[in-house]
Amino acid sequence: MKKKIVILSLAVLVISILSFLGVSIISKANNKKEIAAKLQHIPDFKFQQLNGQSFSNVRLKDYLNTIFIYYNSECDYCQHEAESISENLDSFKNVQFLFVSSEPIETIKEFSQTYSLDQQSNIYFLHDRFDIFSTRFDATSIPYLLIYNENQELIKRQKGQLNAKGILKLLKTP
Repeated sequence: MKKKIVILSLAVLVISILSFLGVSIISKANNKKEIAAKLQHIPDFKFQQLNGQSFSNVRLKDYLNTIFIYYNSECDYCQHEAESISENLDSFKNVQFLFVSSEPIETIKEFSQTYSLDQQSNIYFLHDRFDIFSTRFDATSIPYLLIYNENQELIKRQKGQLNAKGILKLLKTP
């Protein structure tokens, strides 16, 4: 009799654990789908510029492609990506870049200066002081790029490095 109770208890426990895991997986999958749907167009956002002023989606120019780059200054791939963009600035006249990082503002400034991107009128360096970007934009790795066309429609979500030639190829694809 005790053996039956133990077996029955274990069976109930296993079924309960599996049910909980199943619900958790489904919930996460649904959450990912919701985020993906929200990213089809540039979502509302507000970050801090290096001069302390806020920068939100309202300031984006509608007639330009928009590229978000979530990065960390110590990431080799991020450094190569910034260097590649810097070397091809003439090809990005119709693009506004938003480099977003949660690092200290001084670190972000140094990064922007290292790759001579700090004086470009179409490149913004933004400080994510509340670490919102990774959640709102589903950034689970760095570098992480979101490439939008001039209508603010998503062209590509890129986890990992994408050099300037790769970006330009995506922008030219109808």
